[in-house]
Amino acid sequence: QDPTGAAVPGADVTAVNVATNLTLTAVSNDVGNYTIRNVPVGTYTLRVSLPGFKEYVAENVIVTAGEVTRQNARLEVGEITETITVSGAATLLKTDTAEVSTQLETEALENLPLNVYRNYQALLNLVPGATPVAFQNAIIDTPGRALATNINGTSRSTNNTRIDGAMSINISLPHHTAYVPPAETIEVVDVSTNNFDAEKGFAGGAAVTVITKSGTNDIHGSAWYYHENSALNARKFFNYNDLDGDGEADNPPGRRHIWGGTIGGPIIKDKLFYFGGFEATQQGNSIFSASTLPTADQRAGDFSAYLPVSAGGTCDPTKAGAECTVIYDPLTGDAEGNGKLPFPGNIVPSDRFSPVALKMQDLLPLPNQPGLSSNYGIGGQRIMNRYNTDAKVDWYRTENHRIWGKFSWMDATVEAPPRFGAGGGGAIDGGGDGAGDTDVKVYSVGHSWTITPTFLVDGNFGYTDMDQSLETSDLALGNFGQEVLGLPGTNAVAGQERACMVGGTNMCGGIPAFWVSGFSGFGQVDTWSPLLRDENSATFTHNFSWTKGNHDIRFGYDLVKHMLN
Repeated sequence: QDPTGAAVPGADVTAVNVATNLTLTAVSNDVGNYTIRNVPVGTYTLRVSLPGFKEYVAENVIVTAGEVTRQNARLEVGEITETITVSGAATLLKTDTAEVSTQLETEALENLPLNVYRNYQALLNLVPGATPVAFQNAIIDTPGRALATNINGTSRSTNNTRIDGAMSINISLPHHTAYVPPAETIEVVDVSTNNFDAEKGFAGGAAVTVITKSGTNDIHGSAWYYHENSALNARKFFNYNDLDGDGEADNPPGRRHIWGGTIGGPIIKDKLFYFGGFEATQQGNSIFSASTLPTADQRAGDFSAYLPVSAGGTCDPTKAGAECTVIYDPLTGDAEGNGKLPFPGNIVPSDRFSPVALKMQDLLPLPNQPGLSSNYGIGGQRIMNRYNTDAKVDWYRTENHRIWGKFSWMDATVEAPPRFGAGGGGAIDGGGDGAGDTDVKVYSVGHSWTITPTFLVDGNFGYTDMDQSLETSDLALGNFGQEVLGLPGTNAVAGQERACMVGGTNMCGGIPAFWVSGFSGFGQVDTWSPLLRDENSATFTHNFSWTKGNHDIRFGYDLVKHMLN
């Protein structure tokens, strides 16, 4: 506009990225409007010039992801060699889109406290309408430790996260993202929660757009180290283990190290840039479980100490911790269960013992704590080694065409011992026992092309390859259920033994699961494992923008294919 507020057509508008010297241009139309589309995230200097007017310069104009940055210029009459300089300011009210969104920018990601895995998703707690984020599922098959949240009352499985345009989803557990970029590699996170723009499809709760960092004309880097040790942590309430013999309960030894670094800079100044990051998470978590196991007299069938006073015994049900019961002979009484007789002295004869029960009982440890409940405590470590590698290249092929490519890789292994040793019982402190190996590779490429001043194209292709295996600790026992315990119908079904053999491992082997009322489960209680997963996800997207007068028309296509074996 000129000083009177009238439109100024034909003005040359130039936006220059302060960090990369990327230059984008536009010309104001007959009503004074100009639009510069597909602007990479960053800080810009905006210049507007036209003969007969002083040059207008706006400094420190911030452009972020998924937002319209409005910068109006009021030109003053004068020589073009004269300059009016203003400082860019953030728009306080969004008037260009009805979308409801929240921005998490680099400063917040680097300075606000994150969770123990330094996961950027911890900051989703700041998004209006979000429930507190939480870990989901066992660590052994989700070592990325993605966090889940429900947005505005919708299911967490309807959130959609895109990393540099490519959808990131754990297909078998869709409330997890397939890859979690380290916080230091992220430029900005845009979280849309209502009135989504059409190009943010496949989302019901939140459309999360993650833009990772790119290199600039200056070399920048960072390094970090995070340490946690069980010696610094409080003891869990039910942990009674005295590990060093000083008469006091101790935490099992444990530690967590997270370290890494990033670096970015120019390959060819103003034209070609690189950015790379590496993060290692190495932990042996201090874990503890309190379980309920049968005592020595219960294993021998001697329940005399639990015969109630009312039945001639010594067990007083009014005393704290007393669990009084009468053991009835199932072979007495009628078919309806009436008239059953108790075992004499509340003792079950040894000839009534199940041979299967005896074999399983021999695998279980005896209680190591007093009482009848939570009488077995065990500590240990869950080992996880996870390595994240990220590399990105940006090429400004011409002033009108920008191309980028990105590769991300997570390699993670998790090992967790069973709480009852050979008797199973699941991992100490839960989370799946055995050894898990997860490998996630993400390939993506994209471009932004200004074909004419009024017609632009942007698009990307992303491919996620996730391979995972989890072998429970009892697989090495072979067909234990059938061949040792003698339980028909467990392990491999006749005729399907060959299908169970994968890479020399009998994936149908191991111990069945047992649950006895009043006691902790034993055997292989993680009935969802073992497992092998081969997941692949492909995203192919192109958007087209056409400016005509006062109107911006945007259209395109978004193709996603998920494959799970």
